[in-house]
Amino acid sequence: MRHGTDYRVLPFSDDTSAVFLTDNHRLLLAPAGTAERLESGVDSLLPAERQAWERMRQAVGADEGVNRSRLHESSLSDGADFAVNVNLTNVCNLACTYCFAEGGDYGRITEAMGEHSIAWIFDFIERNAVPGQRVRFEFFGGEPLANFAVIRKICERARTVSQRDGTEFVHRISTNLTLMPQGIEELFREYRFIVSVSIDGGREVQDANRPSKNGMGSYGRIMRNLWRLREACGDDITLVARMTIATGEPSLKDSVHDLWQLDLFDYFQIYPGVYPVEKDTKVPIALTLGDRKLSEPQGIQYINHFLQPGIVEQFKDFLLHYPSLFAPGNRFQGVLEYERTVQMVTEGATALAFCSGGRTYYTHSPDGSISPCHRLVGDESFDVGTGSEGITREHPEWRRTVDEHPVCGACWARYLCGGGCRQENHVASGDVNVLNDESCQYQLMLAEEVIKMLARSTADYRARSRDRYDDLFVSCGRPVVPNDRPALDQPTGYEPFRVLC
Repeated sequence: MRHGTDYRVLPFSDDTSAVFLTDNHRLLLAPAGTAERLESGVDSLLPAERQAWERMRQAVGADEGVNRSRLHESSLSDGADFAVNVNLTNVCNLACTYCFAEGGDYGRITEAMGEHSIAWIFDFIERNAVPGQRVRFEFFGGEPLANFAVIRKICERARTVSQRDGTEFVHRISTNLTLMPQGIEELFREYRFIVSVSIDGGREVQDANRPSKNGMGSYGRIMRNLWRLREACGDDITLVARMTIATGEPSLKDSVHDLWQLDLFDYFQIYPGVYPVEKDTKVPIALTLGDRKLSEPQGIQYINHFLQPGIVEQFKDFLLHYPSLFAPGNRFQGVLEYERTVQMVTEGATALAFCSGGRTYYTHSPDGSISPCHRLVGDESFDVGTGSEGITREHPEWRRTVDEHPVCGACWARYLCGGGCRQENHVASGDVNVLNDESCQYQLMLAEEVIKMLARSTADYRARSRDRYDDLFVSCGRPVVPNDRPALDQPTGYEPFRVLC
């Protein structure tokens, strides 16, 4: 077994380290001295430690390759709902400083989705979803509530289909919640919506990051609508705070706490701001297909905010503070990306890909185009079909497994991460399969810090129910399946190693 490929040592205190096993996601604890020797290689262990290591490996099935087998035996429909991202409109009334959609229209969308698209969408579902598979609608934009009438009609059509053949539908919306069209409370309550609200923290940071296009702040209006929605819908809706962190002050911990103390949100999502910075060297940002050059290089580089000096420390400090947010009397159930990683370790599960894009997740836009990724809607080279015709182009580049990737296939976190975001690869290199170094660094940092947090955690935290994470579209619907690792009858007797989960 090789350190950095088959296992990873992660020191988290002066006297104890975590040891993470790549191919079944077992988490061990070891004394610092033992872990330091293990980091140099199994052959560096003392004789007694080596014997304990071999006994432990046999007991936990470390040589059975359960994650690898689960990945290679899987089908495209495994691990995630069939998801349709409904790009409802080019209209957005905010001017977010880091918007990837060029203000809502992706540089291409010039109209709102019409009712004729609804039949196309349901035909697409009927042709491509596996019988019995749940179907999730991701209502998106622009600002999707600017086209509330089509949302309502899709929900009503889904109910008819469900009554006819039993298909289960999940309804989720990504919204800035500055609009409250008539009937929104009733619709959200009736269909038990998951409402993901774009809000980055308290008034100061929200108004700076997400102002209205007239220059006014958005915080006050959003908060009024949040309280109104929670009061009208109660627990019949799930509220998610979708945070993008792009400033050093207030700190990450303070921004989260500003929203947490409101006791409005069930879950949080926390994304690093990714923004362009001009550089002296030319960085190609277009996909190349064969001999075709799809756009010219640009003199920019995209920077991940969480990797900047000072922000790394904020991120690590927040993970130290994180377990305290699970407080009696607050509805907080966790940060989705963190909890999904915890679930994959504590319960034993494998990521089949980084996201479901091009597998069981497609975006339908008002112009009739179908894209495997909502962030790439503006680039026609990524279109894989049309509403009227369905999928018309094969797209194997979206279905490559992490074990097939020349870099990711040797990474210790490969079955947690699934291989990296293809859109972020494309932005950085012009090729969906060439890793974006900054995105990779961030995913590794996230995995490391969450695993160390888990190693420090209490048994009560590790035992929390995480059944709902399949509902919540974590990491763009990252497909995750149980890895069927052997159960541990007596996870003791391998001192100095202790099997935590």
